[in-house]
Amino acid sequence: MDHINPGTTITRRFEVTNNSGKPHPVNVHVTAAEIRDNSFRPADDRNANELPSWITIDQPTFLAPPHSRTRLTARISIPPNATKGERYGAIVAEVASPTPGQDENVQIVNGVGIRVYLDIGLGGDPPSDFRIDQVTPGRTEQGVPIVKADVHNTGERALDIDGQLWLSGSGGRINAGPFRAQRSATLAPGSGGRVTFLLDEQLVNGPWDAKLTLESGRIRRTFTGTLTFPDRAGAWGLPSTVGDRLPLILAVVGALIVMGSGGMLFFVRKGRWRRRASAIR
Repeated sequence: MDHINPGTTITRRFEVTNNSGKPHPVNVHVTAAEIRDNSFRPADDRNANELPSWITIDQPTFLAPPHSRTRLTARISIPPNATKGERYGAIVAEVASPTPGQDENVQIVNGVGIRVYLDIGLGGDPPSDFRIDQVTPGRTEQGVPIVKADVHNTGERALDIDGQLWLSGSGGRINAGPFRAQRSATLAPGSGGRVTFLLDEQLVNGPWDAKLTLESGRIRRTFTGTLTFPDRAGAWGLPSTVGDRLPLILAVVGALIVMGSGGMLFFVRKGRWRRRASAIR
C-alpha cells in the first residue's frame, strides 16, 4: 500500500521463485483490480484503471532457472495531472504450459500476484481505521461451531482485515485457540463486511469468554464478550456486543459521576461561604 503525490516516481523490488526442478518461461504484467463482495479481484478489463500504464517491470519476460529466485523491479510513475483517489491492481507472474498441439485445445496458465493499493493525492496518507460492530456465534449446516465478526471500514483507505479468536471457560480453566480467520475481509472505504472463524467441532455450547483481535497492517482492534453457541445446526446464537467499547462507556459514566460530584462539592462550599458571609454582616 502506497500514498503518492502526483508527479512522483517510486520503485519497489520483488522476487519470483521457481521451486521446481525445471526451467520455466515467466511472463510478468500489471492488471487493474477491484474490491467486490469483500474480496480483492482482478478486473475483467485489464486496463480498467491507469495502473497498467503507470507501472513498468524491468524484466516483463524471463526464463526462471530450476530452484531459483529472480529479483525484479517495478517502477511506478504518477503523471502530474493524475486525479485524486485510490486505485487497485496486481503485479502478476504467469507460467504457461507448453503450447497445445493439433490434437489438444487446452493450455494451462498458472499465475501468482502481488496486490497494489495505490492512493494518489497531495499531502500525507489519508487516515485508515475500522470498527468491530458485533460478534455472533453459530453452527454450520454440519454442526461445526462458527463465529462471525461484522466489521466496518471507517477510514479513507482500503483494508485487508484478518485476525485471531481465543475462548476460555470454567473460570479460565478451559482454553481454546487461537483460531485463525477462515475468511478475511477486504473492505473499500465506507463499506462493511464479515470475518469468520471456523472452530473445533468438539467445542461445547458454552458460555465462553471470547477475545477477538482483528488487524489490518498496524491497525488493531480487540473485542471481548461472552459467546454461547446454539444447539441446532445451521443456526445463529445471540450476538455479543459487549466489547472494547465497554471501557469507554464506563469511563464516560465515571467522568460524569466525578463531574457531578465536583459540582455538588462546589455548590456546598459556595453555599457555606455565603452563609458565613451573611453571619459576619
